[in-house]
Amino acid sequence: GADPQERVSAHPELAEDFVYRVLELDWAWISDESSLWDFHRDETNDALISRIKEVYGVDVSDIQSARLSEILERIATRQKYT
Repeated sequence: GADPQERVSAHPELAEDFVYRVLELDWAWISDESSLWDFHRDETNDALISRIKEVYGVDVSDIQSARLSEILERIATRQKYT
């Protein structure tokens, strides 16, 4: 498959928007190994998952890895078709 770093950088605007609106950070370095777990100290990812749903209207709760690359991929795919 594609080089891991490629997947996140395939959607630079989305990644930036995601960091700002979902993670509520001005900037974050995201690699393909990055997951939601890297950005909070809670027991679960529920808070961020519901923010993603709120912001993008996309449910990512079934993405077990919680990898940002997979999440961004799904958001991008959904946005293309809406």
